[in-house]
Amino acid sequence: MKRLIVNADDLGLTPGVNRGIVRAFQEGIVTSTSLLVTGSAFEDGVALARDFPALDVGLHLALVEEQAVLPPEALPTLVHGTGRLPGTKGEFLKRALLRRISWDEVEREIAAQIARFQQTGLRLSHIDSHQHLHMFSPVFRIVTRLTRGMDRVWIRNSAGSWRKLPSVPTRRWFQRLGLNLVCRWARGSNNPPGLQMPDGMYGFEVGGCLTRSALAQILRQIPDGFYELSCHPGEGDEETRRRYGHWSYRWAEELEALTAPETRSLLQEQKIELTSFARAQETSLR
Repeated sequence: MKRLIVNADDLGLTPGVNRGIVRAFQEGIVTSTSLLVTGSAFEDGVALARDFPALDVGLHLALVEEQAVLPPEALPTLVHGTGRLPGTKGEFLKRALLRRISWDEVEREIAAQIARFQQTGLRLSHIDSHQHLHMFSPVFRIVTRLTRGMDRVWIRNSAGSWRKLPSVPTRRWFQRLGLNLVCRWARGSNNPPGLQMPDGMYGFEVGGCLTRSALAQILRQIPDGFYELSCHPGEGDEETRRRYGHWSYRWAEELEALTAPETRSLLQEQKIELTSFARAQETSLR
């Protein structure tokens, strides 16, 4: 059996992204979303999530680029003077490997982001992260420790296929191989009892540019099992492009692919059952 969660990252990033995610849920194949509690449209995202209780909501941890939840004086090695987290994944990893970041500070910030999510009253269905940093082994240990004992919380397994699709640039494929190795290392060094993770994730290679053709290629290669597809729908509005245009995301094109009638027809053709983290948990408890 092929079971697939389609998860829209970045709820709370901007109002245009929030609206795109909700539309991808209402009219398309999105079944869950991940809330960025550090986002400027966080409260708008929470309000929309409350309006659609069937939409699973998880936490999209941010350890780079956004404003930290905790004040700068609580995170002297992690943030810049204004309280801004490291600008890129590369900067974060470089400082971490040079031992210039305190892991106690990282843990406190992650705990604060979890607490901010819990204060919304929404049920926390899963945890993932911006640029998949939750799979970096020291961060993975923190996340699994903080979620131990939480009820029915899944953690994204960012590992994916080792096979290169024709449409994927070679550079991006090498990044996928590197992420797969990071995921294998993290799970090998820390795999506590009760850890709930899907079998893997699709969408990394085309993150931010999940066109209709790329989505079709992915759906045709999903094997039997329980997998997640990461996506980034949005309206592609002026505010989102102005603030996050350096990501080179094609939010509106992803939204179009996720809501296209042909996409749902392909799911039926490939005998893929859409599910959510909540429904997967209910199935596992039977």
